[in-house]
Amino acid sequence: MNPHQGPFSLEDLVGWTAEERDALLAAIDESDYSLADWGSALIAFEAWLAGRGETRRPWREIVGYIHCCTLMASPGVALGKLEVIVDKALTEFGFEFIEESQS
Repeated sequence: MNPHQGPFSLEDLVGWTAEERDALLAAIDESDYSLADWGSALIAFEAWLAGRGETRRPWREIVGYIHCCTLMASPGVALGKLEVIVDKALTEFGFEFIEESQS
């Protein structure tokens, strides 16, 4: 994902597995945010990871994290920018994941 290439699109998911793409699309469908909102949040997450020198991209876990961020809005309150919510959550809480052993 390159934040300088323009708006996020499904073509940005080329390196993702079918399961990862399905999880993302299901999470988008369950949220009040658009594909573009999710794309901006994914780009923000990518920048946060890159800024910490992290090279792994556990997309399914990242989607789950962003999905949790979509639930942070209070009922009746206008939706905030998802990328801002994600960036704030990453700043305040960080992101850790457990990689399963391949052996």
